[in-house]
Amino acid sequence: MRGTEKLIKQICKQIEISVNRSIKSFPDAIWLSELFTKKKLPISASTFARLYGITTPISKPYLSTLDNLAKFLNYYNWENYVEDQTQHHFSSNYFLTEVGDGFSQSVLEMALCLKNYELVQTQLERYPYFEDNPVHFSTANLVGKYVRMHRYEDTLLQVLASTKAGQSLFYECFVDEDNENDNFSKAMLNHYLPKVPDFDTAFFVYSYIVAQGIYAGTIEKKMIIKYQKLLKETKVDDLHCHLLSRYFECSILLEGIEDKLTDTVQNYLDNIVHYASIKEKNEWLLARNIRAILHFGLKKELLNHTKFNELINETLMQKRQNKKSAALYILQLYWLYSSKQDTGSYQPFHLSIDYLQGNSKERIAIETATASLYAEGKLQKQLEENLKRYCAEAKLKWILNLLYN
Repeated sequence: MRGTEKLIKQICKQIEISVNRSIKSFPDAIWLSELFTKKKLPISASTFARLYGITTPISKPYLSTLDNLAKFLNYYNWENYVEDQTQHHFSSNYFLTEVGDGFSQSVLEMALCLKNYELVQTQLERYPYFEDNPVHFSTANLVGKYVRMHRYEDTLLQVLASTKAGQSLFYECFVDEDNENDNFSKAMLNHYLPKVPDFDTAFFVYSYIVAQGIYAGTIEKKMIIKYQKLLKETKVDDLHCHLLSRYFECSILLEGIEDKLTDTVQNYLDNIVHYASIKEKNEWLLARNIRAILHFGLKKELLNHTKFNELINETLMQKRQNKKSAALYILQLYWLYSSKQDTGSYQPFHLSIDYLQGNSKERIAIETATASLYAEGKLQKQLEENLKRYCAEAKLKWILNLLYN
């Protein structure tokens, strides 16, 4: 039975890929039902809602439903689909297309390796783009690896910025990047922003540059002025979770460099708790602003805000099993320190380097800081000495201000 359930989930994901749409709501289920009906493969919207977990499934799908799912993907019936999926062989077009639509990560990697940017662009044009594409994360990591390897070569950046898929991958493979020598900031300004000139993109680009510049102590006044103009146009309630987190982060950082944050930090924390309680992916809203507030040494204000710390605990306990968000690393370190947990009763989670490949400096610092909370004696002293030196060089004041100041 478990094998059947796994195959049902698998074919549902394959159908999402084939129709280039994620099925997350009942209107999505209605849309998919109508599409199947047009192909004379009737399945009700209610059945699709159960299959995709929109509503609670009450029974195993009928064989006729499974047959129609298989036929939609050009199989003879469900039995034929199961036989094909359980045989360990390559499908006839595997090497040409790994996900059935002309895109191949293997071909893309070879093109990137050889700097064959014409082929890179062809692959990006065939990329099966949508928000929850199961290969999106791994493709972004692949692209990011070669962008760094080729030292932010202009031709590659131009190719990425020229397609919808490339623009999305451009964003995904650099979020919270180390930004050494301002490489990412320059790439965003010179290539990404001109090709995607909408408000959200401009807000993200300038908020990223402002935050990175303040943390590094290299911010230019002209960038602050441009960002402040964007702030005046911003409707906070309309921002999605990531932009909202950057809005608060930059607002806090700007008040910090103007020596106003001590008077306003309480109000910021109240607002952050409000929005983090109603927004999805609230871990970023919490994590980025822990970092910003600690950058200016306001640790006591963070530790004394009861509702903020209750929300940190709730978020970490709910989401730590997923282990797919770099923000959770920041939350875990802060939570371990702030709650004075018994290190013998809590096992810290460890994120795959794939999730933090562009942010290796902060990853190393956070992991060492977490380890220091568990260390004793001579080892604890060695970790502290090295961590202080490393964080000073990497401009990670927030970690030093949390643990030692």
